[in-house]
Amino acid sequence: MAKKQLTIEEFKAKEEKSAMKKENFAKVFMSSIAVMLALVITFSTVTLAYTFVGKAGQTTVVAGPATNDGGSTNVDNSVSDDFTSDVPSGDEMTDVPLDDVTGEDAPVVDNAGDNAQDDAANSDQATLDMYKKAVAAARTKSKSVIRVKDGAINYKGIVEAGGLSSAASSLMGMFMAESEAAIEVKNEEWDKTKLPDATNLTLNGIQKITCVEKGNSYIVTVVAKNATNPKAGADGVGSVAGVIEESQITGSISSVPGLKLSNINIAYENVTAVATIDKATGNLIALNINAPCILGLDAKLAMITMNGAKVGIQVITEYKISY
Repeated sequence: MAKKQLTIEEFKAKEEKSAMKKENFAKVFMSSIAVMLALVITFSTVTLAYTFVGKAGQTTVVAGPATNDGGSTNVDNSVSDDFTSDVPSGDEMTDVPLDDVTGEDAPVVDNAGDNAQDDAANSDQATLDMYKKAVAAARTKSKSVIRVKDGAINYKGIVEAGGLSSAASSLMGMFMAESEAAIEVKNEEWDKTKLPDATNLTLNGIQKITCVEKGNSYIVTVVAKNATNPKAGADGVGSVAGVIEESQITGSISSVPGLKLSNINIAYENVTAVATIDKATGNLIALNINAPCILGLDAKLAMITMNGAKVGIQVITEYKISY
């Protein structure tokens, strides 16, 4: 059968239809890649929380420069009320002399009140010294450390993955608890040497330290200065909590061919440790750590690039220590 000859108008219509099909296919194809990339990026960032759960109290090495200048975005300078709800109110605040807890001489304080700023500094230093000594003893002399809880929640609801931010939020549920109260109770034995090392912690690395008296214990609350990509064991965040390694992020997506991550930043905000210290012995008997951070990165896969992907991760860990 002879092939039908098309008129000029029919030929033009056919070409336009073909071009439209190609354009539609290209849109669907590129959209599919964009969707895949967004999901991969979201998956890689939220799986970080899953990877990090179980390592929250460990000392790790972090790639990238460390800064403790408080420079981070979306900073809320208040400490979570839920996390410190068991701490007595401010009218129960008390200065803690070292000789009551550690057997050492307490610092000399100007009781005349002529140098109130020095008095406050001496009080803060005394509290910090007590905290550091208690943590050091727990890491070396404790008989048992039980990790009561360890898990993560989505910090401030931050999930930025382009047009798939809503879907990404749903994906978060695979790796994070809905709330602090929903974090699973583990009650598992823990290696005492993996408690945070506070050796290098100084007043320069913290934004706030308080001590209150509660029954037979002192409750010491330490809030580290905000920091981006802090190093484990360094003054500030690295001495108050475990930190996330850049390798944990890149490792979580290593099985995805062609995916490249860059400009990885982990901005920690208001990282807080609440220590319960026995009055009579100076022993650390409980330690609760709240470590919120905002993970930001750029990603590229094939011809698709996504800049400024973000996810908020708040790791919460509780320990009980016995001697």
